[in-house]
Amino acid sequence: MPGIPNIEAVGIVIGAGLTLAIFSYILGDNPLYRAALHLFVGALVGYSFGILFRDVLVGMVWNQLQDNPITVVVPLVLGILLLFKGFPKQAYIGNFSVAFLIGVGTAVALGGALLGTLVPQIGATGRALGSISLDGLLIFVGTACTWMAFYFTARRGPGLAGVWGQLVRITGGIGRVFLVFAFGIAFAGALTASLSVFIGRIQYLIDAYWKVLAGG
Repeated sequence: MPGIPNIEAVGIVIGAGLTLAIFSYILGDNPLYRAALHLFVGALVGYSFGILFRDVLVGMVWNQLQDNPITVVVPLVLGILLLFKGFPKQAYIGNFSVAFLIGVGTAVALGGALLGTLVPQIGATGRALGSISLDGLLIFVGTACTWMAFYFTARRGPGLAGVWGQLVRITGGIGRVFLVFAFGIAFAGALTASLSVFIGRIQYLIDAYWKVLAGG
């Protein structure tokens, strides 16, 4: 193909072939789809291992062992213990590392949820309540009713308990409507992103066809 370099032509043909192989899943599970999927997983694992070896083992652990070994002793020991999870009989040795990871991950996630979501939402609700406007009223009502949608212990009965239970059920129903709208918007966003990726791959196939045709 005199119009384009050989390596670029091979890359275009391979990319187009793998794209068509992935699209073949529309017809059902088939060997072409599985081959493309296995190739993708293998390339991803190989690339991840290369990044891990270069940036973590060599770039962080080895350099820190030479400069300041005390700072990498605990992470290195936890990592070595975690390798025992790959051996069924010695898997219990890695439980300490798993427990440490789960504990730290839970604490970070909880802190992020409180400081990054709950506290800003409370602040935004307070500011919206302070500003007398339709937007502020919707933010306040939506936040309060959505919280009530996750309150499942309201009891039916006479007196104030029954009134409170009825109020929780009504506001919780309104909150579930807000949740439906929120989930619908999130799903629409995910669908739009997926369609953008699909359109991009179709455009890639069209461009590959014209490049190969022009080169031929």
